[in-house]
Amino acid sequence: MNTILAVIGIIGGLICAVADLLLDLKGPQNKKLGKMGIIDSEWENMAHWRFVWSAILAMFAVPMYSCGFIAVMMTLHKGHPVIATVLTVIFLIGAMGGFMIHTFLCQQPTIYRKIIAKADQKLAEDVIQSTFKQIYVPFFALYSMLVIIPAIAVIVLIIMGFINAPIWCVILNPVVFQLVGFLFRATKLDIFIDAPSCCAASLGLASYGLLALLCV
Repeated sequence: MNTILAVIGIIGGLICAVADLLLDLKGPQNKKLGKMGIIDSEWENMAHWRFVWSAILAMFAVPMYSCGFIAVMMTLHKGHPVIATVLTVIFLIGAMGGFMIHTFLCQQPTIYRKIIAKADQKLAEDVIQSTFKQIYVPFFALYSMLVIIPAIAVIVLIIMGFINAPIWCVILNPVVFQLVGFLFRATKLDIFIDAPSCCAASLGLASYGLLALLCV
């Protein structure tokens, strides 16, 4: 069962990475707009179907990549059931938020484009920034429960020997993958301006499935 869940987790993370690329692959010509810098100039030029399919893929990807983390926790549950249960609950709550966050981000370009079509840039910026502020707390709280808290816990558990995996497996989590993605972006090279940074966290979520396979 663990092997099946692990494989599903890997596939789910890869699907989520594709969803991220559909949403965030904009190219070096993109500029950040607005006081908060959360509006992308290329939203006007991107095909609308990309945002639609990004949300649809995320609908399948979120429960699938969750299987990879669950598989890791099932191996941990044999010796440390309380820790495994707590981390599983935290991750699944975060995963619920992960889908909410992704669909929200897919809606923002559409809202912006519809308002821009009426030639009202200021109103478009105000609406996007206001809606983002409205979900600021759940956005970052749930992101932390999905990406940051479980990843740090897994790193510590591998180092402590609670998770029976090689020590190099501390890199198999979304936090490390995201940091690597930021390093690529920091090179300022056009080829790295979006990818792999924009889909690094999803690839890190896929890596939980690989970690689970290494624990089998």
